[in-house]
Amino acid sequence: MAEFKNYKEVAFLLSKAVQGQLTEKEEEMLGKWRQEFPENELLYRRVLTSEFIISKSKQWEQVDLVMAYLKVRQKCEHRLRRARLFQVTAVAVSVLLLLVSGLFYFVLRDKSDRYPLGLMTENILPGNVKAELILADGERILLGGPGVDSVLIQPGAEIHTAKERLSYIGRQQTGKIQYNILQIPRGGEYSVTLQDGTVVNLNSASELRYPVRFTGTERKVFLTGEAYFQVAKDKEHPFVVVTGEAEIEALGTSFNIYSYEEENRIETTLVEGAVRFAVADQTVILMPGEQGVVGTDGNLEKKKVDVFPYIAWKEGKFVFRKRSLEEVMHIISRWYNVEAVFQNESLKKVSFSGNLKRYDDFEHIVSMLEMTGGIRFKVEGRKIFITEK
Repeated sequence: MAEFKNYKEVAFLLSKAVQGQLTEKEEEMLGKWRQEFPENELLYRRVLTSEFIISKSKQWEQVDLVMAYLKVRQKCEHRLRRARLFQVTAVAVSVLLLLVSGLFYFVLRDKSDRYPLGLMTENILPGNVKAELILADGERILLGGPGVDSVLIQPGAEIHTAKERLSYIGRQQTGKIQYNILQIPRGGEYSVTLQDGTVVNLNSASELRYPVRFTGTERKVFLTGEAYFQVAKDKEHPFVVVTGEAEIEALGTSFNIYSYEEENRIETTLVEGAVRFAVADQTVILMPGEQGVVGTDGNLEKKKVDVFPYIAWKEGKFVFRKRSLEEVMHIISRWYNVEAVFQNESLKKVSFSGNLKRYDDFEHIVSMLEMTGGIRFKVEGRKIFITEK
């Protein structure tokens, strides 16, 4: 950063950082630059927000990058002769802002020429807290809307309903086991604390079937979709999740299950503890930082992974690491309740890496995805058409 010729290089690295495409060497280079001055770190954080990218692309028509660059460079050279280092740094920040804006402009300008995204996506909102509880007797209760908390009584448990969470408190069991179903629609999320204290966070388009009160030698629930489990410890009663043809068994642990029927894939990612993952005659034991995957061929594989991208959704983020655009759009489509339509099969295989805010405007999400390069998005109602540029 001490030499002016490095500004373009830093701007290029910042552009790659936004897209999540830095190599290890580039991450090291950018890290050193960030540590040189506090202003560098502030600029880095500002650039890695979608709001910055969008605002700069909108301002571009009023900025002549070349002239602005030359003017700032003249100021920089002048100040080098008569000013302090912190003054030079301030000018350098201005140069970087312009350069990064220029890089992002060339990526985004085609989008602004096609259609005003803000007008097309104004009705596409991120998901929120909502669910439907189906009681054992068939009664349906909508959850997540405004209203006071309430208490329901079922044989074996009290059910406490609140806007963001459902909680079960055990009571004396009478009669046969009662099963409830918690359904999360597209564009929804919800959490339930089961009678044993296990907490389950459910993602969009997911369903959990579970007993009002656990009895017998094991605690068994049934899942379709995605959920993050924080299992209450009970060595005498294993906790079992049945999803598709697979069973995941735990004693006291935290793990994420991704199991949507339309994707024909089951992923179990372990955060802490240990689980047994079984499907057909195949079984693996997962330890923290490991993932078990059942693919379309039915084979069960175990591998080491960075767990955060797989649980980031419950922290309000989308984190993708070299995921196919088809996989990315499955996840985003469920959350924003839209339908993705690909022009051809090859587009589904385009690789994408990046960090996105789960509650961001859809306009920002689309803009970030287009930085992958070579693709364009067209929004018509709730359909998202993905084509080649």
